[in-house]
Amino acid sequence: AAPPQSLRVLRLVVVLVAMDATGALPPTSTQEQQKQDEVGGGDGSYGVLLYYKYADVPDAPALAAFYESRCRALALVGRVRVGPDGVNATLGGRVAALEKHIDEMSSNSLFDGTDFKLASCEEPVDERVARECGFTSLSVRLVKELVTLCSNPSLTTPDISFAGRHLSAAEFHSVLQSVGTGSDTEAPAGQNDVVVLDARNLYETRIGKFHVPNVETLHPEIRQYSDLPLWIDEHTEKLRGKSIMMYCTGGIRCEMASAYIRSKGEGFENVFQLYGGIQRYLEQYPDGGYFDGKNFVFDHRISVGSNKDNILGTCLVCGSTYDDYSSRCRCSNCRMLVLVCSTCQDSTKEYVCELCLKNGKQCCEISVKQDCQAEPELSEPSDIGKLSISNKISTSKAPGSNGKVCINLHLCHCDVWLFKILSSMPSLEVHMLCRQN
Repeated sequence: AAPPQSLRVLRLVVVLVAMDATGALPPTSTQEQQKQDEVGGGDGSYGVLLYYKYADVPDAPALAAFYESRCRALALVGRVRVGPDGVNATLGGRVAALEKHIDEMSSNSLFDGTDFKLASCEEPVDERVARECGFTSLSVRLVKELVTLCSNPSLTTPDISFAGRHLSAAEFHSVLQSVGTGSDTEAPAGQNDVVVLDARNLYETRIGKFHVPNVETLHPEIRQYSDLPLWIDEHTEKLRGKSIMMYCTGGIRCEMASAYIRSKGEGFENVFQLYGGIQRYLEQYPDGGYFDGKNFVFDHRISVGSNKDNILGTCLVCGSTYDDYSSRCRCSNCRMLVLVCSTCQDSTKEYVCELCLKNGKQCCEISVKQDCQAEPELSEPSDIGKLSISNKISTSKAPGSNGKVCINLHLCHCDVWLFKILSSMPSLEVHMLCRQN
């Protein structure tokens, strides 16, 4: 009789690990540094580039191959997703190299009108955080669609042409200012007819959000982006007849979410979205404007704040003011990031997020029926839920581990069994890198 699927998968994992462990190791950080210095001119300036473009891509494999070739030539790291409906990219490297990349992509008419968001920052210093965020290597993948709004395959994806009207940071701010002060000269509707909708996940909203006096702001408190359609369906009366001001990190999640709202027809026509997301808003208003706290980002920076010295987050355990996710503490059930201050952090302690507590879950009650999570801002709908080992593991020699093989598992909720089995093997050091939206 054939062995159970779980055993076949486990054997495949072990074989792949063994093959990788005997092969060439990835370049060291020093080697990467030297290559980046050569490409970027050695000026020491590091940066992160975020952009997306919805457009018909005639030959997605060819475009993905171009990204693979040119990004490696420029010593760029990060994530690029290419689909028939466009491109979504988050890249890191020398600023000079990133600027060359922008010039190369801008020469392609496919990227006409693309908002390339380039920010200077410090280089990654925490390898663990950089690795989890995908900023130690380059990953270029073909996907069926850039963003998976809903994991239910029976539901039709809304047409992106239905997306809400783009508002620049200045226009978005003017509307909020008008409705917040009671002046409707710039507002798309009266004060009582405007709502602000956060299209991000709960762990992002914990540390930063828009707050406008006298204006209702809706925070769905979702675990992952694919939960948003259900929240919208359950709160249509809060949205019907309103002018909806949507925002997210860089703008891409608002595109599909606003299209979903507008596809509901009469009473849902007035949807506006912050073009360029919170990132562009904070660039325009470095004092924070109407945004309080920090903007959660999906790279080694973890979060980006304004000149305001305010902290919105609180420690899950003691309730003290805290907003630093660098410890990468996660809920024991759903693997969502949680805030745990340095005093309360304990490697043997298990945490339960507020959403699991609300649903009556305690530690280690892992449900295999939950939807698998997708990557942040860079969803992979074609891969999520499929048992594809090649996309789930990467290996390296663990420093100071006496020859142990270090395995990085890119898993979903339904794969936690694999993590537990491999973790029990004394010759392996296993890290679970849970996908997120």
